[in-house]
Amino acid sequence: MKLFKLLPVFVLLLFSSCQEEKEETDEIDDMATQAELRDPAEANKQWIDAWNRNNPRELDTLTSDDAMLYMEGMPMNRDSIRSWYKNAAPMMKGLKTNPEVKYSSAEVAYEAGTYSHGMKSDTLNNVYGGSYTLIWKRVNNDWKLQVLNIAGSPEDNSDSEMPEDQ
Repeated sequence: MKLFKLLPVFVLLLFSSCQEEKEETDEIDDMATQAELRDPAEANKQWIDAWNRNNPRELDTLTSDDAMLYMEGMPMNRDSIRSWYKNAAPMMKGLKTNPEVKYSSAEVAYEAGTYSHGMKSDTLNNVYGGSYTLIWKRVNNDWKLQVLNIAGSPEDNSDSEMPEDQ
């Protein structure tokens, strides 16, 4: 009879130990997933390398399906980022970025700074530049570009003559 009174305690201990093992397994799985997730800076570097190789297909694989392109802070139409890759990447050369702000969490990462590049057909080797923001989101244990914001540098008018006050 005493054995039947202790049976619920044994069942409770059995379920409790199984639950603790499951929680430990979940924690190990979470750590393995985190170990598999690459640093967003690696995705960012891959994006810049693909840009410099003029590889729109690779750029596309690094970009989320619902990514947005902003030019001078103005949103472009839905699929403009992919057409921009195909039309702009082949014309530019030597993209260099100077990150000034970086952040990453488990779900989102961003980088903002200044950029410079040349143009392939420019025999004068002019350098063009401005500011950029790349916002990455975590999608299926990898990073995908979600927002690309590009703004050119304002014209430098410091050499122009200013009218004198009369």
